[in-house]
Amino acid sequence: MASTTINEVPKGVVPFSEAVKITRLDSHTYAANISQSFLIGTVPNGGYSSSLILQAASMHLPTQPDFLTSHFEFLNRTEAGPAIIVIEDVKLGRQLSTLHATLYQGPQFQTSPLWIPPPSSKQRQKAAKIAGYLIMTDLSKERGLSLHTGFTLGPSPAPPRPDFAALENNTDRDKNWKLMTFPADNGFGRVRCLSNCVYYVPRRRQEAKSIFDGWVRLSCNENITDQALGYVVDCWPYIVEAYRPTSRKEEAVGEDDFKFGHGSVFWYPTCVMNIEVKKSLGRKGTRWLQMRVASKQIRNGRLDLEVILLDASGDLVALSSHVNLVLGGERNTAGRETNGRDGKL
Repeated sequence: MASTTINEVPKGVVPFSEAVKITRLDSHTYAANISQSFLIGTVPNGGYSSSLILQAASMHLPTQPDFLTSHFEFLNRTEAGPAIIVIEDVKLGRQLSTLHATLYQGPQFQTSPLWIPPPSSKQRQKAAKIAGYLIMTDLSKERGLSLHTGFTLGPSPAPPRPDFAALENNTDRDKNWKLMTFPADNGFGRVRCLSNCVYYVPRRRQEAKSIFDGWVRLSCNENITDQALGYVVDCWPYIVEAYRPTSRKEEAVGEDDFKFGHGSVFWYPTCVMNIEVKKSLGRKGTRWLQMRVASKQIRNGRLDLEVILLDASGDLVALSSHVNLVLGGERNTAGRETNGRDGKL
């Protein structure tokens, strides 16, 4: 990701608007194509795949195109290629509507009229990859009581907001924030999905290993929209990497005596992800978002993630909570054809 200019688009990156392009097949069925640009090893980033569902839901309810809350459960591994999204109208209301959405993948249901296998089919169970519940609304019409709560990123505040002109014109000029690069000799260098974002981190050390503060934008130079929030809240599930030993001679030992070697390759799949939107980014979206990702406990191969997103004005944009696993990298490719790829994370 190191480059001479901040605005240079990394090779192979697909514009986000193209990566989440949706086609309506019928009144409740939509087609998508999961891009290889968002792979983590052989498995696409779960937040990106969720953004496909958010995009389909926005198309499905044009009078209520914004999601207020969303809950996603990741049932089976997705893969790059065609996908079908089926949306069920659970409750349609004047102000809020609830939808149930399922993303399916598999070669057996690519033709009409049977887009997906029947409910009793074992193929249907295997084909269901992501299930989600969404509350949809029109955030531009929200009216009601507003009170100042004094919320800040406490107890450890992040550095002052950056000089965005410096970030745009020079990769390393802001006095508080620096461009984040990824070494090629550990798991970071093998995660293709990371090339879709540009990250700036504090010049000082992070306040704690369990906390990540940063500013993020899409590397394709498009603005971040509400539908892209599914991806953005899941673009940094790498809290564990802060504990990685700094040399090959070192290794970290967890509370349960599991060893964490310098060369260990991990995969951090998301099991459950919840998002609540606090402020719409509008139809044009925004270029930069501030993010704080924090974990309260990492134990027995499982970690929680709390994600807070703010805009350049310091307004709260979204809150998200995740349940992630910490698995060996070999689990990412187990039982899956690599289609000519090397199969590594």
